[in-house]
Amino acid sequence: MKIAIAAIAGIAVAANAGVTINEVLASTPSTDTEFIELYNTTGASIDLTGWSIELWDSDADSSGFGGADGGAPYALSGSIAAGGYFTLGNAQSQAFLSYTADITIGANSIENSSFTMILRDASNAVVESVFVSDNVADVANIAGTPITPDFVVGPDGTFLPAGFYRVGDGSSNIAFLEFDQTPASATAGYANLANR
Repeated sequence: MKIAIAAIAGIAVAANAGVTINEVLASTPSTDTEFIELYNTTGASIDLTGWSIELWDSDADSSGFGGADGGAPYALSGSIAAGGYFTLGNAQSQAFLSYTADITIGANSIENSSFTMILRDASNAVVESVFVSDNVADVANIAGTPITPDFVVGPDGTFLPAGFYRVGDGSSNIAFLEFDQTPASATAGYANLANR
């Protein structure tokens, strides 16, 4: 099933833009099936030691605005192979999608309302930023300081998108993942599907 293309605010131009936030599933029925997938667009392995992923509450009308979500920031380690994937996922996503995450995160670690996801390299430079929104009034931010993100995803009607994926791994075209993942169309650790 094809899903509507999400709004895109810009394209990442960071020095290490060879690593992208490739697919994220954040909100599903009941206990969330959650994962974050990175993709290496280059022809060489990239050492992720010292890299991190941050998640910031982005609900402008919430008392938690600008606070860190779940167990974030997540310290990355190891490497991502040329043209390869690196995943962070909760136990439910690993069981449901039959993959083994490089890093296991806790249940319900990703915000179920607007959030900003930041990928940083070992020098603490922002490699990529994605704002996932359920409300046009919400604000992309880092620790409460507004930013202009590389990508804006959502809202999906008046709701938070369940997640998103790049249409073609590493591309600048982003589409929504569906809330009901039965059957599963998310592809943690594997090539993204062109049509879902």
